[in-house]
Amino acid sequence: MSDVTSLSNSNANFRSSGLANSWLLDVAPSAIVIAAIMFNAGLAVVNANVMALTPSLVMLVEGMLTATALAVALLRWRPEMAPIVVVMSLIFLFGVVRAIATGELQPKYIRDVMIIPVFLLLGMASSERYLVRTVLFIQTVVLAVFLLESFLPDIHSAIFKIQEYYINTRGTRADQFYNSNSDLFVSATRPNARYFPWVNELRMSSIFLEPVSLGNYCSIIVAFTTSCFRRIGLPATIYLAVTTVLLLMGCDGRLAVLASVIILAAAFVTPYLPPYSAIIYLPLAGLTLFSAAGLFGLKSGEDDFAGRLAGTVEIIHRFELPDLLGISEQFVNSTVDSGLAYLIVTQSLPGLILLWTFIAWHVSEKTTEQVRFTHALCIYLTLSMLVSYSLLTIKTAALLWFIQGALQAGGDAERNQIPALKGA
Repeated sequence: MSDVTSLSNSNANFRSSGLANSWLLDVAPSAIVIAAIMFNAGLAVVNANVMALTPSLVMLVEGMLTATALAVALLRWRPEMAPIVVVMSLIFLFGVVRAIATGELQPKYIRDVMIIPVFLLLGMASSERYLVRTVLFIQTVVLAVFLLESFLPDIHSAIFKIQEYYINTRGTRADQFYNSNSDLFVSATRPNARYFPWVNELRMSSIFLEPVSLGNYCSIIVAFTTSCFRRIGLPATIYLAVTTVLLLMGCDGRLAVLASVIILAAAFVTPYLPPYSAIIYLPLAGLTLFSAAGLFGLKSGEDDFAGRLAGTVEIIHRFELPDLLGISEQFVNSTVDSGLAYLIVTQSLPGLILLWTFIAWHVSEKTTEQVRFTHALCIYLTLSMLVSYSLLTIKTAALLWFIQGALQAGGDAERNQIPALKGA
């Protein structure tokens, strides 16, 4: 009992000292999300120029960043965080149940979705005035490394040695690369033509080391810019728009371009849609996908959008009850090109439904920023889930959920009030 009293008194002293509201805690959330986005690039530099790294070290660094994010968020506790903590508990509990059922603990499956509530909490704990500054800082660093990669590719390759980094830390084999003589990532060159044929043959990746992750990052920046342009201001909006177009062309992201165009178009209408209607995107996309696969006879095999969509349908058709309940390892290795299938076999179909419901419905929709970003987020996640599970990497997911959390925690309700609430 004395220990509990002592801990309570220490916490009270901590809060009364003003440290909990200090400048350090104001900037800590932004610093953590920046580190989460960039740490792989930093480790690649170490691997290329200092010492060979191991997978366990990468996992350790990511785990420390995630734990630090959670700790900082909880120092800024507010009642609105309680449901998110409940979601975290359910994710962990299912991971334990799955380990018991399969006889094998897979921390990665827990980590994949734990990023969502942790960085939501971190965004809610951040100081709102740092949100735009954080995004602009990240964009500037991404652009700077992108330009280095574009104009001085040999120097970029020597600094990062991406292929060597992934071989050492991910278990990737050299023969899995399209060009084993290159220092770039597996998909930096394609065996077929670029999506933007007027750009050189290499696909850029900037600090993300992978072109797909750079494309996902671009989609997130489009979502942020189209949702928050009033907050951002005209000069910064133009800067984000122009540089993101350059990044999109450089990474040659087919999905990223499609997602960005849809997000941009949706921004004009989403403030006028019924409340919480963003939940419809994933079930509607799933229904359309399975209907189209049967109607048009889509076949997997080609590494393009249609081929991956067909692959998603084919693998889910093969699922049995244990796979739908998330207690089977049978198809895990076959779901790399389908985030939807991967989430079902690692989190269960009921788990995916609950997670999606939480994402779409556990939100405030009092401002146009909140409404637009939630719709953009759900559009991005839906499209990504159909063809990849790259949406789960901390390099991009940390920023996505940080922005969502920050927008949920604040906002000028008068300036951004949605049309349906004006005059209420």
